[in-house]
Amino acid sequence: MTKLLTIKDEPEAFKGKSVFVRVDYNVVKNGEIQDTYRIDRTLPTIRFLLEAGAKQVVLASHSGRPKDRDESLSLRPIVQHLSEKLSEEVGFVEDVPNGTAPEDRRVILLENLRFWKGEKDDDPKFAEALSRFGDEYVNDAFGVSHRKNASVSAIAQFYTKRYAGLLLAEEVEKLSEVRDNPDKPFHVLFGGAKVRDKIPVLEALVQKADRIFIGGAMAYTFLKAKGVDVGNSIVDNDRLEWAKEFLNHYKSKVYLPKDHVCATAEVEKCGDGYEVRDTQDERIEDGWIGYDIGWNTIKTWKDALKEANMVFWNGPVGYYECEDFECGTKLLAILLSGFKDDGKKVVVGGGDTVAALSRFSIPYEDFHFVSTGGGAALDFLAGKHLPGLEIITKKEA
Repeated sequence: MTKLLTIKDEPEAFKGKSVFVRVDYNVVKNGEIQDTYRIDRTLPTIRFLLEAGAKQVVLASHSGRPKDRDESLSLRPIVQHLSEKLSEEVGFVEDVPNGTAPEDRRVILLENLRFWKGEKDDDPKFAEALSRFGDEYVNDAFGVSHRKNASVSAIAQFYTKRYAGLLLAEEVEKLSEVRDNPDKPFHVLFGGAKVRDKIPVLEALVQKADRIFIGGAMAYTFLKAKGVDVGNSIVDNDRLEWAKEFLNHYKSKVYLPKDHVCATAEVEKCGDGYEVRDTQDERIEDGWIGYDIGWNTIKTWKDALKEANMVFWNGPVGYYECEDFECGTKLLAILLSGFKDDGKKVVVGGGDTVAALSRFSIPYEDFHFVSTGGGAALDFLAGKHLPGLEIITKKEA
C-alpha cells in the first residue's frame, strides 16, 4: 500500500527554503470573502512550514471563473485575514508571471491564478513561472486536485519531490474511510440539482451503502423515472433511463421524498411572486415546482438516519437559501450535527452543503469531518484518478 508523502514526513526539507503551496481560496466574490473556512483550514500547514524553518511560504490559489483580470475576484481581501490569523504582515504579488515575492515577508499570497489563461490550460510555461516562487512544492488544495491546472498538474515537472499539506492529507484519510471501509450501517444522503454529476459516486457508494436518501432537485428525476407526476419541477430528461435502471436494481436501498414543499412559479426572489404549499404525498400537480422535502419525508428520513453509524452527506435537500424552503436541509443538518456525541461519524462534502451549515450557524466541529472539496470529493469517492494526488510523491507504508 502506498501513501502520500506529507510535509510531516520530511520537515527538514523546508529549512531555509521558499515553499510554493497550492491552496484552495476559492472564496472571494464581489470583492469580499464569502466564508473563511477554506482559508482557516490551511493555517496548520502554513504554521508547520514556518516552524520547520521555511524562509518563505508562497500561497497560490484561484477564485471564480474569470476570463481575464477581474478585480471583483481579486484575492487581495484575503491578505488582511491571513495577516490577522498569522499575527504577521502577509505580502501580495499582483503580477504573477513577471513579479517577485517581497523579501521582507515570510508569507506571500499570489493574485488569482485564473487571471492568466495558462492556469486553466495546464500550460508548462505558466507552471514554470509559478515554480520560481518556491524551492519546494506542497499541495494543500484538495478542492482543486481533480483539475489539470498548471499549479496542480504541469508544475510537478519542476520539482524532484511534491508534498501533501496537512489539510490535503486529512481529506484523503477521512474520505478513504467513507470510500474503502465505512462503519456499518452506512447511509448516504444526496441533494443538489444535477443528477449527471452524481452518477459515478452513486454507482460506487451504492455497493457499500445500506441506504441512500435522495433529495434536492435531483430527486425529481428519480421520481419521474419511477412514474410519479412531478409537475413543473426540474428533471434531467437525459438521465431518466439511467435513474429508472438504478431504482430497479437498488429500490430496497433508495429513499425518495414522500412529500414536498412547492411553489407556483420559479423562485427568483425569496418570498416574492409565488405561492407555497405542502403536498399530501409524493405527487406534484402541474403548475407547481418542488423546492424542498416535506414534513413526512423529514420525519421518515430522521428516523432512518438515526440507525446509521456513518453518514456521508453531499448537497442540500432543498432551496435552503430561502426561508420558505430551508426546513428539510436545516432540520437534517441539526440532526446529523448531534451524531458525533453518540460516537457516530458524519462526513460532509460539497461547497453548497458547507454553505448551508454556515447559513444555519452549525459549527463544522460538530461533524466527524467537513471536506473542503465538492467535485474533488465526489471524484475521489467514485474511485477516479485525481491529478493533484497523482503528482504527490508516494511513500511505502
